[in-house]
Amino acid sequence: MEPDKPDLFFILLKLRSYLVSLLNSPEECDDSFTYTEEFLERRYPEFKEEIIELLVANNINNDMDIAFNEKIVFRFKDMVSGNEKRTDLAGLLKKFEIEALSIEKENKEKLSYINERERELNKIVEILFQLATNWAVHKELESRVDDYSALSDEELIRPEEERSFDALDKNTHLSFDKISKLTEKYLRLLTDYYFKYGGDLTLIEFVEELDRIKASVFKKYSELFRKHGLGEKLD
Repeated sequence: MEPDKPDLFFILLKLRSYLVSLLNSPEECDDSFTYTEEFLERRYPEFKEEIIELLVANNINNDMDIAFNEKIVFRFKDMVSGNEKRTDLAGLLKKFEIEALSIEKENKEKLSYINERERELNKIVEILFQLATNWAVHKELESRVDDYSALSDEELIRPEEERSFDALDKNTHLSFDKISKLTEKYLRLLTDYYFKYGGDLTLIEFVEELDRIKASVFKKYSELFRKHGLGEKLD
């Protein structure tokens, strides 16, 4: 038994749904059936000529007439009423209404995803900016510490300068501590961003490099402690 012949009205509704999803404004259309013919050739080639002739016979002459006419569905119904079996218009319209709502929901979810990704990326950019700013401040602090150290070595430093030197030394330590905390926060944000939005990117080499940095830091601390008689190694 041969399958039922597709309903022309159903094909016309599918055609309009395709054109609406593809075209955003009448300016994107020319005075022809460019996208209509492409759709019919791809999906319903055996009905292409029949449908084009039916459209032209009913004064529908291009893609714009189909995509941007709010009453086109009712014209479709009138066009095929004498050519095909009775169509459940209400049922078909309900079906396409559900499809339209589904597309709208998907678009909202996609927009929400993009906005969230942009917010997370902005956090990373902000942290990097803060790191750059704090490194610039740290550089200035260390330069001033070097200046005071030179005076101290020559025993030319005055009491008030020595107090400033002590304060600078403390501020330099706090500055580096802040840089370390910002770096830690940056790495957390980077890791979270990768696993949410990284796609096919790989962090394996980066993670391996972090392991090497960790091992190097522990080694340097151990050497420093041994040098000053504070212990042989870190636990």
